Amino acid sequence: MHNAVCSEIIKFRRNKMAWMGTLIIVTIPLFMIWNRLVIDPQREYMEWLMSVLMLNTLILPIVNGFVITSNMQREYQDRTIRNILTAPVSREKFMAAKLVVWFLWYLISICLLEMIVTAGCYTLFPVEFTTGNMRYALFLLIQNNFFSFIAGIPILWICVKQQALFYPSMLATLGSAVLQAAGLQVSEELILPACVCPWTAVSISGLVEVDTFYYWICLVSIFLCGLVGFMGTIISFGNQDQ
Repeated sequence: MHNAVCSEIIKFRRNKMAWMGTLIIVTIPLFMIWNRLVIDPQREYMEWLMSVLMLNTLILPIVNGFVITSNMQREYQDRTIRNILTAPVSREKFMAAKLVVWFLWYLISICLLEMIVTAGCYTLFPVEFTTGNMRYALFLLIQNNFFSFIAGIPILWICVKQQALFYPSMLATLGSAVLQAAGLQVSEELILPACVCPWTAVSISGLVEVDTFYYWICLVSIFLCGLVGFMGTIISFGNQDQ
């Protein structure tokens, strides 16, 4: 497993899309800081934070899907995946290693994003920069980003099914991003069905209290989505021939 993880790390380091994805992710808060300083200096703290969250909710899953699609498509196109399909190694470990390294890239990217958001809050809103406000803001972003990754695991399954193709996983990525963004605009009457859908549940989980029934429905929905996505990936890859 260690060798598989090291191999995947090398692949991600050589993947230009991964570097570009990280750059796009950290550009989100930088753009919002510039917007507050130059274009809309009267914007209040909570309005600014919600704008960051909305932009993050829309762009992050798109970038995330692009990165894993690029990684998988390149392996199928260059036929390096044949080494795994023909070698007497565990395909489950290979996919688990890919998931781990994908998450590590994602974790590093969102940590950079949250550092910039914290610096932006300190610079733009010194009065509102309190322990309570920062705890709430970081919890909101960390939860949203973590749930977004879990709900995005089925993209890996689609990548395995499509092999060298590109469009199916990207269409699924765009669809999930739109649903996550739409979750921020759900009316009170539609909260329950929105909690059941894992992609809208990503956003709903940040709008409801943690100890409510709605939050736990969101939690179960998101983690079931991730589990089904990973199990589907393992089964599909295990059944592939050369």
